[in-house]
Amino acid sequence: GEHMTAQEFGSFFILLVVAGNETTTKLLGNAWYWAWRNPAERAKPFTDPERVPAWVEETLRYDTSSQMLARITTEDVTLHDTTIPAGDRVVLVVGSANRDERVFTDPDVYDLDRPERELQQIASFGFGRHFCLGTSLARLELRILMEESLKRFPEMEINGRPEYVESPFVNQLKRLPVRLRP
Repeated sequence: GEHMTAQEFGSFFILLVVAGNETTTKLLGNAWYWAWRNPAERAKPFTDPERVPAWVEETLRYDTSSQMLARITTEDVTLHDTTIPAGDRVVLVVGSANRDERVFTDPDVYDLDRPERELQQIASFGFGRHFCLGTSLARLELRILMEESLKRFPEMEINGRPEYVESPFVNQLKRLPVRLRP
């Protein structure tokens, strides 16, 4: 029932534009990099474009764009026999959650054949009231980008050393030199 002020609306709009752009571009670089590092997995979408959604999902799990989020608990929370009191600051390490061996089989393996029940547990876009509004759009953008890239450049290879942005919060390639051959 509350309305945003013009300033709140403007800030929210900028957040959506930046968050949508950042997530997609970071994940695209990560997907190409991990496909290149795992030739057997790379071959799957390159030989069968129907596998691109699995490529997107496994990259979201394996090397998500946003690695950490800070929150303040609003009530006591007990996780794995530890209680976090209301009002405490916590850091949610999304990258670690996506590698939880209690949830994911061989969590440190980049596997495009990961079972659907595991992929439904990916924490990259959050959960509950903190679930990302742009999830569907990000997945669609990535799927289309990757499908079109495969059509145009079926012989993509990394041609040099990748460089990462130095940040504990995001996992983003600053530079990923590639050689593209149509």
